[in-house]
Amino acid sequence: MNKHTEIRFEEAIEDFLINSAGYSKGDPFAYDIEKALFPADVVGFVAETQPSKWNALKKILNDRAEETLIHDLTKELSLKGALHVLRHGFKSFGKPFRLAFFTPNSNLNQQAWADYEKNRLTVTRQLHFSPKNPNLSLDVVISLNGLPVVTLELKNPMTGQTIENAIHQYKFDRQPSDPIFVFKERALVHFAVDTDAVFMTTR
Repeated sequence: MNKHTEIRFEEAIEDFLINSAGYSKGDPFAYDIEKALFPADVVGFVAETQPSKWNALKKILNDRAEETLIHDLTKELSLKGALHVLRHGFKSFGKPFRLAFFTPNSNLNQQAWADYEKNRLTVTRQLHFSPKNPNLSLDVVISLNGLPVVTLELKNPMTGQTIENAIHQYKFDRQPSDPIFVFKERALVHFAVDTDAVFMTTR
């Protein structure tokens, strides 16, 4: 038996999100465990959607631009939380940057729609998240422009595990101090899922 008894469940969710909902496949090896971010996705999104400010930052900082951007983002996430940063952005070296673009209220501003379409939604399977225990992994993580916003633990009753096992996993096998679980600073919601039910928590 495959040690990941929910692997087919994972595959089905990933397949739907990629082929029917516009997500991209995330790379678990691109994840920075300490910062709880996908730095390349953050930088890529900023460079693509805010090129003038990004180029100005690079002109000032040269090869330290990426490091500085990520450092300032993590600092702002710690101070104000993920939801605030997604809504209002953050500053790096005095320059304001957006981390997400939300659905425009009308069709009048085509640039707003173009920016919205550039959001990077990724689904990453088997993400190793713990600085202290490298063997631990989350079944599925959904990220927006490099910031993890949703985690999921999946169970398949056909193999003897149910949603109760997923809830137990979150309660006793996951540490609130791990960067991805720090309340308000990274993932905003956590789902325990089996083929019959879904439970969620924000903390």
